[in-house]
Amino acid sequence: MGWMMTKHYRPEIDGLRAISVIGVVLFHLELGFPGGFVGVDVFFVISGYLITGILLRQLGEDRFSLMEFWARRVRRIVPAAIVMVVGALLIGAFLQTPERYASLARSAMAHVLMASNCYFTRDQGYFAEKSDHEPLLHTWSLSVEEQFYLIFPLIVCFVWKRAPQRLALVFTSAALISFSWSWIEVVSNPKWAFFLLPARGWELLVGALLAILPQKTMRSLGDEAWAGLGLVLVLAPMFFFDRQTAFPGPGALAPVLGAALLIWTGGSTKIGKLLGWRALVRIGLISYSLYLWHWPFVVFAREMVIELTLTWKISLLVASLLAGYSSWRWVEMPSRSGLLLATRRRSLIFGLTSAVTLFVIAFSIKASGGFPSRLPAELRLIISDITWNGAEYTSAKSEAMPIGFQDDGPVDFVLWGDSHGASAAPAVNAVATDFKLKGHAYLNNGTPPVTGLWFADMSEASAAEMVALNERVLAEIIDSKPMAVFLVGRWVARCEGYNEAEMVGEPGSLRFTTMLVDSMIPEPTFKEASSALARQIKAMGARLAVHGIKLVIFQQVPESNESRTASRFYSMKRFSGTSKVPQFTTTKDEFLKRQKRTMKLLKNQTTENVRVIDASSQFFFRDRDQLKVYAERAYYRDEDHLTRAGAMHYLEPAFKKFMSWIPREESK
Repeated sequence: MGWMMTKHYRPEIDGLRAISVIGVVLFHLELGFPGGFVGVDVFFVISGYLITGILLRQLGEDRFSLMEFWARRVRRIVPAAIVMVVGALLIGAFLQTPERYASLARSAMAHVLMASNCYFTRDQGYFAEKSDHEPLLHTWSLSVEEQFYLIFPLIVCFVWKRAPQRLALVFTSAALISFSWSWIEVVSNPKWAFFLLPARGWELLVGALLAILPQKTMRSLGDEAWAGLGLVLVLAPMFFFDRQTAFPGPGALAPVLGAALLIWTGGSTKIGKLLGWRALVRIGLISYSLYLWHWPFVVFAREMVIELTLTWKISLLVASLLAGYSSWRWVEMPSRSGLLLATRRRSLIFGLTSAVTLFVIAFSIKASGGFPSRLPAELRLIISDITWNGAEYTSAKSEAMPIGFQDDGPVDFVLWGDSHGASAAPAVNAVATDFKLKGHAYLNNGTPPVTGLWFADMSEASAAEMVALNERVLAEIIDSKPMAVFLVGRWVARCEGYNEAEMVGEPGSLRFTTMLVDSMIPEPTFKEASSALARQIKAMGARLAVHGIKLVIFQQVPESNESRTASRFYSMKRFSGTSKVPQFTTTKDEFLKRQKRTMKLLKNQTTENVRVIDASSQFFFRDRDQLKVYAERAYYRDEDHLTRAGAMHYLEPAFKKFMSWIPREESK
């Protein structure tokens, strides 16, 4: 059987590796290549081709050993990866907040267990903002390969011993099943499609199929055309794909088939000779170590400066190349050819020992909560502004949580809201405690505190569920007979959609996902959304009035144009001189342009039983008419949520004024 493999070195494959890693690195550095992430798919094809070639050659020579195969993988993958992870943990100890350091440790544990790809499916996805803070995010691809090579050699050996001529059929069938699964999941569950082996296996299997094709012995003019097409299929997605591209599924066909064509046509074509260019080959040789180190550098740099300037990006590129070369020269090469891992036994013992040791270290970091004691008390206080989100007052099922003064007496007030209500809760709690007012908080992130409404993008079933949940809350409120219900919500987004800062890089349809309706309107206008909100507030206020319960609507706090304010403030304090955060952001005119229509709508709901609180004047620095987002502490967590410090600074005075009319405990 003539396998398409040779024992001689093929420099054009290292050149192809170089193009792949360059695409990935420049994508992560945002230096062009918006679709450079497809470089990983090219890596998968190369890996499948080379490893299958080795397997078949050894099986053909009757010298294959499963233990030796895994020992070889340990020599190739583990030492450089272990050094990188240890390095990331050391750097993270200096740069990261306790929460992020604990997250880094958890991802290190997942990496050790060869399950990084599974671990990262718990978040929003590879392209989500949260993923930009995961230094080990890129290890998902290593886990895919490791999982593949635990299973793949067993299947190859099984088929080889019984019917070697059916290998192509087995590989093709498995690849088609995997590709079909990827196509289905990229629509229904994009995270699974991106990270998990069943949706990525076909890419490795395409390389495996290449390795069992009859070896080309004759070159033809057509090879030049096929090689040219292959290069176009690899490069074009790097320029024309982006974070919004549905991927992998059919989107991965171009880079995968392009890589296959370049490997199949070999190094004798003009494209093959170009790929064999010495500079590209040298980058290809260090591609694994370069891939390992570039992403942690990017993440840690963002810890320091939040947004990377061109100077930072170029510096990170140079640092990544230097680290990649150093790792290749002093870790990869000695591990492959040195005495330390020369035998199968040594390699496997090293792999097991290093994995256990690293897992224990990472577990201790996780168990400690990221070792918060390594940071001074002042920084730990500022960190709380980043991490706090009012969780002690919230409930995913909108259940009643205690707030304010607590005794066996009746409930005096209710705080009902979404995440904005949770942000306001510390101020409400402090004032209510001082006034000895007992309260219940019904706070559920992302659930507007008004009956009869749902989000425009919801299905009928989801809409009915939200309506039922809020009806249950209202029934409980009426049953508890408070004197007043305070509504705190993100009203502007419910009528206008997300602001421009949140829409950057997002599809236009996202704007409607936060707008409220009381009929099935997929893309409501401001008039339709605001009318629905007004109707339902009026109806709810009337229902509460029947029971003598006053409704107090709190106008939304002003939105800032500065996202991740608390994180930026922390970086400025922690790494003095690396970043500056403007203390004053949105102007009063900008604030009114964005929020005036919704504020007017709510103000118009005022009746004898419905009051409206507007504390917005407290937020603007009088001499400048600009929103002040920090002083000694950050007042905003992001562009629209207050920190605890911000709630106490801006909202406590307002709630003192408007809760003072509720009778105190002594006079009841």
